[in-house]
Amino acid sequence: MSAGDGEHTADSRSARIARVVEAAARLFSGRRFDEVSMEEIAALAAVGKGTLYTYFASKEELYFAVVFEGIARLNRDLTAGAANPSDPTAQLREMVHRIVSFFSRNRFFFRLMSLEDGRTEGGKGESRRRWREERAVQLDAIEAVLLKGRDMGLFAVAHPRVGAHILRDMVRTVLTSTKGMELTDQEHVGIIMEVFLTGVRRPETDSD
Repeated sequence: MSAGDGEHTADSRSARIARVVEAAARLFSGRRFDEVSMEEIAALAAVGKGTLYTYFASKEELYFAVVFEGIARLNRDLTAGAANPSDPTAQLREMVHRIVSFFSRNRFFFRLMSLEDGRTEGGKGESRRRWREERAVQLDAIEAVLLKGRDMGLFAVAHPRVGAHILRDMVRTVLTSTKGMELTDQEHVGIIMEVFLTGVRRPETDSD
C-alpha cells in the first residue's frame, strides 16, 4: 500500500491542502528552499508524495502558495475595519497591533516573509510581482492613515509612503531584536508607537 492509499477518505481535499501548506511553511521557515524536499513535506503533512503533486506541480509552486497564504491572512487582518476611524493615532496603533499579533501567532510566517522580502526586491517573474502587490496592500493601508492624520493636523509627515515603509519595517525590527525577551503584544506595540510617533528625544519642559 502506498503512502497515499493510507490517507483517510473522510479527510477532505481542502483539509489535506491546508495541512500540506502548514507543513511546508514550518519547513521552509527554518531552512533554505533547496534544503527542503517534497518527501519531507509529504511526511510531515501525512499525505502521500503522489497526492502532494496532485495539489502542487512543483516545490516552487508550493513555496509561493505558503507565502501568499500568509500574506493574504495578514492583509485581511490589517485592512479590516478600524475601531476608531476618526482617530488616526488610535487607528495606527490598532494596525500595528494587528501586524504584531499576527506574527506572534504565526512565527513561521514571520520568518518566511522576512526572507522573501529580501529575495523579492528587484526580482522578476509573476510570483515576485504578485508578492510586491500583496505587500503594497499593507503600505497603502498605513499610508492612508498617515495622510488622514496629516490632513487633521495630527501628524507632521512629509512623505507618507516613506513613513509607511518605516513603520512596517519597524515591526519586523522590534520583533527580531526582542526575541527571547517575552514581551507581550501590547508592549511591542508600545515600543513601536513611542519611537515612531515621538522619537527618542526627551520631551522639552518649561525649565529647558
